[in-house]
Amino acid sequence: MEKQETAFEFIKAHNPDWATLAKEFESLLFKDVDASLVKARKLTELVIKDVYKFEEIEYPEYTNQSERLVLLKNYGVIDEELFKLFDRIRRMGNRAAHDDRKTPIADGLKVHNNLYSILKWFMESYVSYDIQVPEYQDPKPETLDDTVKNLLKELLPEFLNKSTIRTAPDQDVSADELPELHGSRLLFQLNRLRESSQDAVEGYKGLSGFKQYLHVSRPIEKRLENYLRECAKAENSRLILLCGSVGDGKSHLISYFSTKYPELMDQFKIHNDATESFDPRKNSLDTLAEVLDAFSDERIESSKEKLIVAINLGVLNNFIESEYAETKYNKLKEFIQNANVFDSNTISMPPEHEHFKLINFADYKSFELTANGQVSGYLTELFKKITDNTADNPFYQAYLQDREANVAKPLLINYEMFSSPSLQQQIIQLIIKTIIKDKVIISTRELLNFIYDILVPNTVDELRTADFIDMLQSLLPNLLFEGTEKSYLLKILAKHDPIHMRVKEVDEHLIELNNSGDFYMFFRDIIFDSSAQIWINHLKTIDDIAYLDKDTKRELCELFIRAAFLFKSHLNVFFKDDVYSKYMKYLYAYNSGKKPLLQDLYYEIQKAIYLWKGSPKNNYIFIDDEGGKIRIAEPLTLKPSVITIDNKNAKEYVERFTTTLLLGFKCESHNEIHKVEIDFPLYEMVIKVLNGYKLNKKNKEDSIKFIDFIDKLLPYGKQVEEILVKDMEHHLTFTIKYNEEFESYSFSREQ
Repeated sequence: MEKQETAFEFIKAHNPDWATLAKEFESLLFKDVDASLVKARKLTELVIKDVYKFEEIEYPEYTNQSERLVLLKNYGVIDEELFKLFDRIRRMGNRAAHDDRKTPIADGLKVHNNLYSILKWFMESYVSYDIQVPEYQDPKPETLDDTVKNLLKELLPEFLNKSTIRTAPDQDVSADELPELHGSRLLFQLNRLRESSQDAVEGYKGLSGFKQYLHVSRPIEKRLENYLRECAKAENSRLILLCGSVGDGKSHLISYFSTKYPELMDQFKIHNDATESFDPRKNSLDTLAEVLDAFSDERIESSKEKLIVAINLGVLNNFIESEYAETKYNKLKEFIQNANVFDSNTISMPPEHEHFKLINFADYKSFELTANGQVSGYLTELFKKITDNTADNPFYQAYLQDREANVAKPLLINYEMFSSPSLQQQIIQLIIKTIIKDKVIISTRELLNFIYDILVPNTVDELRTADFIDMLQSLLPNLLFEGTEKSYLLKILAKHDPIHMRVKEVDEHLIELNNSGDFYMFFRDIIFDSSAQIWINHLKTIDDIAYLDKDTKRELCELFIRAAFLFKSHLNVFFKDDVYSKYMKYLYAYNSGKKPLLQDLYYEIQKAIYLWKGSPKNNYIFIDDEGGKIRIAEPLTLKPSVITIDNKNAKEYVERFTTTLLLGFKCESHNEIHKVEIDFPLYEMVIKVLNGYKLNKKNKEDSIKFIDFIDKLLPYGKQVEEILVKDMEHHLTFTIKYNEEFESYSFSREQ
């Protein structure tokens, strides 16, 4: 079909004046986008007037466009999708007419596409069912000056294709010449946090200025510095082992010290097991054996080599079990085994040794335990690095420049949201909960990528809008809980989305919202956090809830629930997870040696042991499987034998700790201590059972270790002296007892 002069030329067949108005809209799009949007709004108002005429519905003269659209939707004339198109043009036209700030050209392009869809629908529905409306065509400017050429090059190819955000080049830049990515300086800086960015790759020769800015001191850093200075002064050979998992910061820490203390680090050889191999024909164990040669049993006393080895625990474990360790490195093997680095239930305690030092990154979590709950100095400082109002913060300086240019509006709002101290702390608590509850190991690299994911909209199209309703899916609270496809961390965090919690008070407030209809006043009254007021002000532009489409209502309600959870609000207390809070208090007590604080935990687990197998009465436990008509129980009396971590350095802030609890029990008349490991998922199930929950098959499979522990207790009961027989069908109970004096059994029925 021959190309039209404008995308809307086909409407001339119905109304030449409409075609003229549409042409004026398209002509103004690249000259004065706000004036063009006013034209588009006027045209849709005329369309709606004709729709009323064709449908033979009395036109409501003294109503506004919102009310007319709602009436047509209620009559079934327009569906939700069409309603959204009309409403977007209405909103953007109003904004263009009444707001002093310039509308982004991307919003104008979106309206251009929406207007085409509306006019196509009108022609096919009311003018002629047989009409052939030409395919959509991009708007074309009347003159191609440099500004227009840049707009076309930057926007049109990506607008309809919804291009994903391209990667920025990696470079260090000064604050006064911050480069742009897709027109945004802030986007350029945030892009450097991505795992795909070159900035994510660590070497150990030194840190770039950008990485030096992002560096956050951690307790492990001071310990390594002390080891380095001690080993540097020593006259004999010294080996420092940095153990941990992938991405936990081993390489970064070496790079940091190489930058900060180059003269000190020059005294050491450095081997990063994850990245180095001298010979492609050799595997990691062969290479490691070669690197450690100076610390072999034969050479260790005569060598004067100083070596730092960054190594993953899995590789280290394979090495000490290899033939190399058996034949050549017995002293090193013994040292590593005595350090308990592979035991998840303890903190590594490397013995003093004249040649070896070991630091286990697994002992140092990204948070600390306190009597008043868990905190994270590391995550707090890392988040502040992104949002601090300082001259040396490239993110903040980029934000200021973007705000001045009024670009990337959703990104600016997300940055303002993330700058809230209360929101940062709530996200930190979410991350800690994920580590504890879902057993997720989160590296610094993943954390930086996470910041990018929750701040940056998914596509360029989403980045370029000034319309708050169009931004909803791109706002931080939604990116935080709906990014399941972006990363494993976001997929896990989605399980903790507050919209899935059944909270009576939240439901009551949502009913109140539907009655009041005013989103701005509703959000402002419930979310009292002062740092939230900036973005809440954007809700002033949103009409009464009755005039919104179904999807927008849902998205606004979801935003409300998530924002009330993330910011300080009157609903915070109702989102509290009491079971998790109790577990974290027990974790603090266990890792700080505070036995009295574990009393309730032992009571809960002891009671759960009987409920897991079933118990006909106090201090009796069934020794057979559930389901039979006749069941047998034995007397079993348990006594706590309290275990805690011998954590000599634990004070108010516990920095090195385990995330599971080890409990000990003795059976009456026996001195042997039986140990059971309790993690959060098991503890959560214990509380459910104590509250009357009946275990299903999957629950029992998930808690197989706990069941095995209980089964190991059964032989220590008094079944030789007494058993209880329970007739489950007739609800009768019989006791069989052994009389040692007469070497006989007695049989009786209990009343």
